[in-house]
Amino acid sequence: MALHMSNGFKITAVVLALIFLAGGAVFSAMTFFSVHAMAQAQEESSGYEEFASSEDGVVIAGEYTIRPTTAISEAYRTGDDSKLSDKEKETLAMASAILDEICTDGMSDYEKERAVYDWMVQNLAYDEGALVVIPTSGSDSDNPYGVLKYHNAVCVGYATTFRLFMQMLDIPCMVVHNNDLYHSWDLVQLDGHWYHVDIYADVGETGYANFNLPDAIRLQQQTWDTSFFPAADALTYNVSWQNRQEVSDIYAVPAALRKALDESLPTFMLTFSEPISSEEQEVVERMVYALDNALMETSSPDQPDRPDSIREWNWTAGEEDDQMALRINFYYSTGGVEPAPLDDEAWAQAEAALQDAFDDLFYLSLDNGYYWDYEGAVG
Repeated sequence: MALHMSNGFKITAVVLALIFLAGGAVFSAMTFFSVHAMAQAQEESSGYEEFASSEDGVVIAGEYTIRPTTAISEAYRTGDDSKLSDKEKETLAMASAILDEICTDGMSDYEKERAVYDWMVQNLAYDEGALVVIPTSGSDSDNPYGVLKYHNAVCVGYATTFRLFMQMLDIPCMVVHNNDLYHSWDLVQLDGHWYHVDIYADVGETGYANFNLPDAIRLQQQTWDTSFFPAADALTYNVSWQNRQEVSDIYAVPAALRKALDESLPTFMLTFSEPISSEEQEVVERMVYALDNALMETSSPDQPDRPDSIREWNWTAGEEDDQMALRINFYYSTGGVEPAPLDDEAWAQAEAALQDAFDDLFYLSLDNGYYWDYEGAVG
């Protein structure tokens, strides 16, 4: 099976992904795989043949079916909702009100798409299921009705709701499922090129880590049927690429990282004016790793404009032949407003209660409500 790519985007780089979760406390590392090898591996994944050529009608986790919402989007475009059920009419009304709020005349398809993404990551929440696809609260958290009514969703809900918005706006969009049938996301088409969008993975974040990704990056995270779903082969509308900075050599990387921090960029790419060797890539990786550790060690909630860590970084290919790019996604805490310090007596009681509740898990370093972290596991 061939991995489809345009002439304008040639995947020549070997990719390495380190994905940092919860401020870098837990990470998973992928070994070196070529994009082609990763695509080939999809054929061997469970369920591949059975679900190879489908978008809707796919059963996720044996319980939930990805269902079309074209009747609702068609009613929006035509102004005729006479064929909709009461539930569909309510879904249409909620979705229409949101689009009226966030979209204006003269916006490009990309601006509309980004407005929808921003609204969804800022206003929706996870449904806490044992698996990311199984709702545990709210019977409709896997479809647009429940997502828009209760603002609570699993990945299928995010994917079908985003697709509904895109179809209402006449922007081509598909729901993609991975080969293991436990996760779903979207493919959206802008100016003739497709991009991956995984809103579920970005909810609660202030960055764009999973917004408008090409196959080369997405294949570091998931596998899917590349023989059925269209190839995502561009970087034009990827926020990392839009924020890219070119450096002259590897020792200019720290200054570029500092510039990104000062500008509060959530995600960006570094490109190099000249090709760099594998040994030079290792030097860059050590510098990025050192910055990540420094951010985690010095993070503080009274610095909301500075990231707590590097959420994700990886090598990928640029849009030019043999161009190497380093993609950086910063992790910004979204924990809300920092409370004011307590008086000494109240804090002493609060500190004692915290220590008593958690001293079997870790030692705490506490500072009157400003921050607390662990210093090491007990026993």
